[in-house]
Amino acid sequence: MPSQPRIYMLHRVLKSYDPNNYYFHRNTAISWERFLNLLDEIQGNGWTTRPISYISSGYTSRDIFITFDDGYSDNREALDEILRRGMLATVYPARDFVKNRFSPIDDMAHHLMAEPVISKEIGESLLNGRLKKILRAISAPRYRYLRNKWFGIEQDAMNPFLFMTEELLLHYSKLGVEVGIHGSSHRVFTQLPKSSLMNEITDSVNWILNLTNIYPKSICFPHGKHDIEVVALSLKHTNLLLGVEGGSFCTPVLPRIHIKEHENVRT
Repeated sequence: MPSQPRIYMLHRVLKSYDPNNYYFHRNTAISWERFLNLLDEIQGNGWTTRPISYISSGYTSRDIFITFDDGYSDNREALDEILRRGMLATVYPARDFVKNRFSPIDDMAHHLMAEPVISKEIGESLLNGRLKKILRAISAPRYRYLRNKWFGIEQDAMNPFLFMTEELLLHYSKLGVEVGIHGSSHRVFTQLPKSSLMNEITDSVNWILNLTNIYPKSICFPHGKHDIEVVALSLKHTNLLLGVEGGSFCTPVLPRIHIKEHENVRT
């Protein structure tokens, strides 16, 4: 058995590549063409796709795990294609994104792409990650307050259909797509007090369990951030913990390969 399973990390799958699109700039989107090429390569190599929970029972070098973060609605077409090919995947929706149809980072990204009120300096700060580091640690109400205070923006810019619905998540769960824990608010776990962190995890667990009638078997850390305390609390729920490629890792967190528009799959 290989020392590490081969786990692919994806976020959005958009119709076509656009270098001016925030999501492509931040490497959180790939084009439909890139996605189909990825699936073709998996099948061409003779690999078998598995849900993340399969790792607990053992895996081989021929097994591969496809994951989608956050629960974007454009994952629907991607999941349909995966299922059409007889493949499997695991999704990690953020509860509040699905239930409230809103995400601070995505809202600011949409303002960036549509609003002249966002200055070039602020746009660059969001694109290079400095502003994102602030946004990923605050709640939606706090974000809306600061957005109005800093930029004078009162209205949300997001498409209310940016994220999948609970009905869609249940639909795919019934078809064999695994649903894992990704927190309730998607805030960085390492920046939360212990009580808030416990609520982030347990609220997400209860939401998924009530929605799908299946206890979630893995945790994918929002933004990949974790430390010893986060890992210890997470292990009370599951021993399958996922991070992101290139970050610092605490045992037993598993790294994932970040699939980007202009990178080839590692063989």
